[in-house]
Amino acid sequence: VRKATIAFTGNLDKDFAGHKVADYQRMEAAKIRTALAWDAQYLYAGWEVRDDTPWVNGADAPEFLYARGDTVDLQLGTDPAADPKRQEAGLGDLRLSIGPFKGKPTAVIYRKVSTEKRPMAFNSGVVKNYVMECVKTLPDVRIEVNVDPVTRRYTVEAAIPLAELGLKPAAGMTIAGDFGATHGNKEGNDTALRSYWNNVATGLVSDEVFELKMEPANWGTLEFAE
Repeated sequence: VRKATIAFTGNLDKDFAGHKVADYQRMEAAKIRTALAWDAQYLYAGWEVRDDTPWVNGADAPEFLYARGDTVDLQLGTDPAADPKRQEAGLGDLRLSIGPFKGKPTAVIYRKVSTEKRPMAFNSGVVKNYVMECVKTLPDVRIEVNVDPVTRRYTVEAAIPLAELGLKPAAGMTIAGDFGATHGNKEGNDTALRSYWNNVATGLVSDEVFELKMEPANWGTLEFAE
């Protein structure tokens, strides 16, 4: 993850030129490309996603975007000293989900353990009262989306304030993290596929608690560089 200030044009290769771009997929029609960068104020993230019904989500509240259609996703362990084999999310671990809520790109952050308390309980057929200690929308995230229904793909680029993440990157620092996207069904009201760069244990799309949970042991490693 190189240090740079990214200008958004909707062209991932142009905007993140010279940066490593991760290519990954669970199927060809849902291929994803993701790049990251950082500067003194922001973490920059860009996704290019193939999708037969691009950028559609039927969530009735922002916190359910991840379960109701198309989103892009960033998961970070901001504590470099945290155990990389931890099975449960702890302090400093977060998930940032970005999706279209009533037509507007919206960023929602989830923290299982948090010093800031904005708790919300999630329920499914298997798990009841799964509490995230902090769930909130982040209006200060700058998000630009470009949708191309002809080529069946979209790009999302986001400038995320480091202060909102509790992240202080420096050259040479490594943390655990992952990124990916959710694809909605043809009706545009439910998540039908979850694809991530490093976590391959994402086949379950029928339980909203398991779809929400972070699994740090399945994340990859992000190294910050100049």
